[in-house]
Amino acid sequence: MSQAARPGGVLSAPRRLAGLAAGLFSALVLAGCGEAARLDSLADQGRGQVVEVMSGDSVRLDSGEVVKLAGITAPRWDQPGGEAARQALAGLTLGQTVELLSAGAKEDPFGRRLAHLRRMKGRTWVQGKLLEDGAVRVRTFTDSRALARLMLAHEARARQGQRGLWAEKAYQVRLPVEAVAGPPGFVLVEGRVKSGWLEADGRRLDLGSGLVLALPARSLEDFDSAGLAPASLQGRLLRVRGHLGRDGEMRVDHPEAIEVLEER
Repeated sequence: MSQAARPGGVLSAPRRLAGLAAGLFSALVLAGCGEAARLDSLADQGRGQVVEVMSGDSVRLDSGEVVKLAGITAPRWDQPGGEAARQALAGLTLGQTVELLSAGAKEDPFGRRLAHLRRMKGRTWVQGKLLEDGAVRVRTFTDSRALARLMLAHEARARQGQRGLWAEKAYQVRLPVEAVAGPPGFVLVEGRVKSGWLEADGRRLDLGSGLVLALPARSLEDFDSAGLAPASLQGRLLRVRGHLGRDGEMRVDHPEAIEVLEER
């Protein structure tokens, strides 16, 4: 079996080098902007003391409110790395006073507060630290994508260092053929756009092996503004994250879910 098709989604050397170069470039650009300044630019949602860590991406405050950490996803307690993620978040926040900073939407679909957390002690950005250690992965949504590119840079360093979840086979970046053969759910896939077409509800991009990206019509202007016009992605190597359905279709409704790893 070739290296590019090996289970676990390990890509060939040229692809890995392309991804590494892109990640390092992004990290350098974002570092120049200043992480603290980026956090300071978010709207203040108040403060609270963390009294319970419920999972690797949710906490309870002394007010009784449950806060979902915006922009990240942690494994469930019964999945590989789930308890480690919860322990990592507890080590950062339990008993600590944290700032809540706006991620866009104020609540998630389950009624939990949605925010970026910054620990008052040391002014540590909690999401950034969890991503840097490989305890969680980036997962943004169209209404809560603040600091997405900055989070991707933190994740990239952990992935390149095979830290935390990135040492687990279950969380490796997949090739399209591997992704469609696996169970439905949130995945990261790397593949080259083979073709694209317009449908009534938006655009479709074919990554091969039965995996198709579905870009809703209402999101196309955002992709254009981000320099990711669907027509321009033909032949390009992408890393895409999102929920893959049983039908092999992955809905991608905001540009931060796509990273361009290589030109045509």
